[in-house]
Amino acid sequence: RTDANSPVAEGVCRLLTALRFHFNLECPLKYGGAAGAHETFVTCERLQTGLCSKTRPHFFRGVATVVTKLFNVVEPDVAVFGKKDYQQWRIIRRVARDLDFDVDVVGAPLAREPDGLAMSSRNVRLTDEHRAKAIAISAALFDLSEKHARGDVADERGLEAAVATARARIEDAGGVVDYVEVCEQHSLVPLRAVPAREKAVCLIAAKFGDVRLLDNLELGGEDA
Repeated sequence: RTDANSPVAEGVCRLLTALRFHFNLECPLKYGGAAGAHETFVTCERLQTGLCSKTRPHFFRGVATVVTKLFNVVEPDVAVFGKKDYQQWRIIRRVARDLDFDVDVVGAPLAREPDGLAMSSRNVRLTDEHRAKAIAISAALFDLSEKHARGDVADERGLEAAVATARARIEDAGGVVDYVEVCEQHSLVPLRAVPAREKAVCLIAAKFGDVRLLDNLELGGEDA
């Protein structure tokens, strides 16, 4: 722990201030007012569509642009991003590959609370009631994973039924479902069936109260 008035703490504060200034895409001082506003952006054309972009259509363009600027300035050897924001992680990996950044973009495994809820800073905003009910999200994922292992989602009818069951489980707990989708891990293209020996990822976004929660589970493990 560092004293708030120490030179190290002061240096960290100055660094964070500089980074916030440098990566603020709307900063009028940096770009010379409205006439010099930031107008160059990075987009990951296909991966940034669907899933979370349905409710946040421009979010991933901002992420890709800021991370590109960060990689240009810092030139890291390794960059670690949490896999709870699965779509974001896949986008950043693709941006690094397509733009030839010499950086290994690693996905940090999703961490869970003892009852299965995906760890997130948003969890503290849940009421006690919503916190107890939100475990329906991870329970739905675990159930779908078991069905995949048994071969129950190896055809279109089986997968549709499993996704419908997962959605209903969350809704019955009081959640408002944004999406429940089973996708190919790299392209995030929705799948119609997943044989037991093949890999996929199930992604869920749902709200309990006013808190939007994300969770996912790689079926069959990560497809490296």
